[in-house]
Amino acid sequence: MNYKETARAILENVGGQENINDFLHCSTRLRINLKNPEKAKTEKIKAMEGVMGAVYSGGQYQVIIGNDVSYVYNELKQMANISTDESIQPNKKRDLSFKGLFESFAGLITGIFQPIIPAIAASGMLKALLLLFTSLGILTKDSQLYSLLLFIADAAFYFLPVLLAYSSAQKFKTNPYIAATLAGVLLHPKLITLLAGEVPVQIAGIPVPNISYASSVLPIILTVWLMSYVEKFAEKVSPGPVKIFLKPLIVILVMAPLALTILGPLGNYLGQGLSDGLFWIQGKIGWLTVVILSVFLPFIVMFGMHKVFYPVIFAAMVSPGYETLIHSAMLSSNMAQGAGALAVWFLAKDKKLKQVALPAGISGLFGITEPALYGVHLRLKRTLVACMIGAGSAGLFAGLVNLKAYAAVGPGIASLPMFIGAENNFTYALITMAISIIVTPIAVYFIGFNDPAAEGKTKGAAGESVQAETTQPTSKKEKLHSRLVVFSPIEGEAIPLKDVNDEAFSQEAMGKGMAIKPSKGEVVAPFDGTVETVFRTKHSIGLKSVEGIEILIHIGIDTVKLKGQHFNVVVQEGDTVKHGQLLIEFDMKAIEKAGYDTTTPVIITNSGDYLEILGYEQSGKIGAETPLITIL
Repeated sequence: MNYKETARAILENVGGQENINDFLHCSTRLRINLKNPEKAKTEKIKAMEGVMGAVYSGGQYQVIIGNDVSYVYNELKQMANISTDESIQPNKKRDLSFKGLFESFAGLITGIFQPIIPAIAASGMLKALLLLFTSLGILTKDSQLYSLLLFIADAAFYFLPVLLAYSSAQKFKTNPYIAATLAGVLLHPKLITLLAGEVPVQIAGIPVPNISYASSVLPIILTVWLMSYVEKFAEKVSPGPVKIFLKPLIVILVMAPLALTILGPLGNYLGQGLSDGLFWIQGKIGWLTVVILSVFLPFIVMFGMHKVFYPVIFAAMVSPGYETLIHSAMLSSNMAQGAGALAVWFLAKDKKLKQVALPAGISGLFGITEPALYGVHLRLKRTLVACMIGAGSAGLFAGLVNLKAYAAVGPGIASLPMFIGAENNFTYALITMAISIIVTPIAVYFIGFNDPAAEGKTKGAAGESVQAETTQPTSKKEKLHSRLVVFSPIEGEAIPLKDVNDEAFSQEAMGKGMAIKPSKGEVVAPFDGTVETVFRTKHSIGLKSVEGIEILIHIGIDTVKLKGQHFNVVVQEGDTVKHGQLLIEFDMKAIEKAGYDTTTPVIITNSGDYLEILGYEQSGKIGAETPLITIL
């Protein structure tokens, strides 16, 4: 989601800044007080990317965003010069654990590199097509058309620092145009000529190394990172009347010399080290590195760790001009996950599973593996093992022949030209793909998988009933033991989510779940897991189970307006909790006396990751040992 564009579109479709009195946000929604609610274009807002729904309730116009609401709120706050209530910002503390730091690093790398991937992918594919055209005799390397197309293909790579400057500035919250100017300093053709001269270049006695920054990655990222701090300093020391030119002047005069003398050379050496390190690892372990990465890539993707490969990939594409590990493993793994999902589609009896597996398999073969990974293999588990076998087999071949990728593109059927290069490299890519596509379905067939809703039983030769693993029928009671369960976090009476007196919850805009009419003012952990989000209003808490279930427990309807009164939170974000552990205490009588409904929705916020979510269907009192929601 582009938070800035989403915020801008919301502002426009609620009637503009002049129609807003004030706004704030809770755990999932923007809550806007409109002067004239009839001016809001609700249907247009509901149709926006990243918006789950929009309702007018409790005197507020509520736009349901979900977990990313704080980012949209921050962008909206910068656009609209109107009052906001800072008191209900989530109490987000910095996670200094290894996991927290790694996730921050992965998020930084993703934020910088993801926006420029389309330009790099298109340029890389154009280069691959030029190789194909010349090998087929369609073009010759000495023709003007070839030279022109090569210039076009090289542009994104040559001016890569400019692209990275802009995306880095967005991530580091600094001026993107000054950042791009600094990238231009590093790439200026006259600077290259000056550095290549016989007289050494110095700035204040510090030598400027003769380095070409075309296609470089880390020099500009380091430069923009430091620039974000220098810009804050310049903001403070620049008087108002001259700030428009003095502030950027200070930034450029400070950062340009630093970039040329320290940050640029440092980034260049680090980038070269990444590339050299990758080839050193492959030189020591050889083909085994491709096998290992091919096998474990699904887990790397699952934890979001694959994003950190971007700097290594770009460094390799600059020098030596191709990459031999990550793309080879990705080709092996992508094909395996796609073929594995198609095998599930062919073998399964369950209609819902087949409906998920077919499109997931097709997208996997084209390099988009998340639907297959999350929609099929992580649920069935055994098919993931089959995919690892298929990917490892293909990775073994790719490693032995030293398969090379010449473009930074997600490997798939449509992007196979990325492997067109010297000698038999493209043929090796086709063989790698074929091994993965052939071996994986065979492994799926022999390993089998639990078909959730297969019908009937297969008869054995002796006339006994035998349940084949890929067609195993089970009753709901039997399935309960193999499904994921969310227990009730509150004592009271369970009611369907559709009966909640709030349109956003009742229409399942934020996810499926159940609701509870509490009889006791205590919220306990419904499973073993961690506390993901605690809001200062204390009325809402987000949890994640050890199996990956993400839930939101929202105490009462519109209780965000109480601003924390009558609530006592006894845990903090990042805490590990056990099933039944006390999380929040709340005064039911005081909340009801204040005029608020204490009905508590319990929402599975990542409902889309599961095939089916079943709610508690019985009447009567429930408690911490009652399975409230069963997840398939």
